[in-house]
Amino acid sequence: MTQQLSTFAAVPRLPRRSFLLYTGAAGGLWLTGCSSKKDDPVVPAPVVASFSPTSGAPGTTIVVTGSNFTGTTAVTVGGVTAFFNVGSGGTLNVVLPAGAATGPIAVTTPAGTASSSSPFTVLVPVANGITGFAPGSGPAGTLVTVMGNGFGGATAVAVGGVAAAFTVTNTTTLTLTVPATAASGPIAVTTPGGVLTSATAFTVTVTVVNVGTGDAGILNYAYALEQLEAAFYARVQATAASVFSATEAAYFAQLAAHEAIHRDFLRAVITRDAPASLIPVLTPDFSTIDFSSRAGILSAARTFEDLGVAAYNGVARFLRSAAYLVMAGQISSVEARHAALVRELTTPGSFAASDVVNPTTGLDNALMPADVAVLVNPFLAPGSKLDVSGIR
Repeated sequence: MTQQLSTFAAVPRLPRRSFLLYTGAAGGLWLTGCSSKKDDPVVPAPVVASFSPTSGAPGTTIVVTGSNFTGTTAVTVGGVTAFFNVGSGGTLNVVLPAGAATGPIAVTTPAGTASSSSPFTVLVPVANGITGFAPGSGPAGTLVTVMGNGFGGATAVAVGGVAAAFTVTNTTTLTLTVPATAASGPIAVTTPGGVLTSATAFTVTVTVVNVGTGDAGILNYAYALEQLEAAFYARVQATAASVFSATEAAYFAQLAAHEAIHRDFLRAVITRDAPASLIPVLTPDFSTIDFSSRAGILSAARTFEDLGVAAYNGVARFLRSAAYLVMAGQISSVEARHAALVRELTTPGSFAASDVVNPTTGLDNALMPADVAVLVNPFLAPGSKLDVSGIR
């Protein structure tokens, strides 16, 4: 008996079991059950509610909003695996991969995979460059909108090789103003990354200023010539002190004052007598004149003064008003004094040379308006060139 107890004591203790009494037609039956434990908790599947932005190029960071993102193991955009980090249980930060295609955003966790109801649109990066501009043509002063990419930090814009004023709206858009001296040609934008050039040319349309007909047209014609001369001498004043002697510089200051008076006087007469016909302020083009040299200024001054005298002499015959004829004669005589002075400064003794005064008749040259326009228009910018066809 002692040995049996000792053997029983050595048997390992069994775990506690549960029993269930089953009562049926055959009587009672005890059934052994398993050890007791609680049910495992249910982990909810992820939910993708929205994302922002809805489109972008590779490298764009997408913020995905939803729920149950804890433990996320993978994210794909259009089926392509993307780098991500979990911001919170309801936010994911996803970086659009280089090979991604347009498609839904899918989030995978141990509890399953959820996809967005709408696709993320993958944008193809646009290479820096000009893709277009509008309008495609126009005169000087036209405002042109240029489209493309990479305009950020632009330092210069040119039309046909001529610098233009511009404003950068953003990296894909800028506006420019067609410069007065522009010629037809491509648009170029200088940026930190290089010069971007349009594939097509902007066409500069040459518009003209029609001076009109009758006495009002002649006054406008004279006003246009005085505008040009006044603008020329205003430019001369900027360098006269460094180019001419003090005496010569003083002469040019007098010429500048006279031409400005002529310009303003003619404008006042037209405004008084025929205001509706007044032509606009013209834009000169002095790009061919060397204002830094004495010879360059004197050559241009002689051209303008000789031309001015010949222009008044040629157009006077068309004037119908005696008052205007007297006025034109008074201005013409001053222009002749200017011409004589400039010729003496250029070549002493040439104040009445045979190329301006006919040695047989002793009369100054006279040029018809059409001939004067041919000689003057190269010194006027596109949009300011003269049409004098109505003077006859």
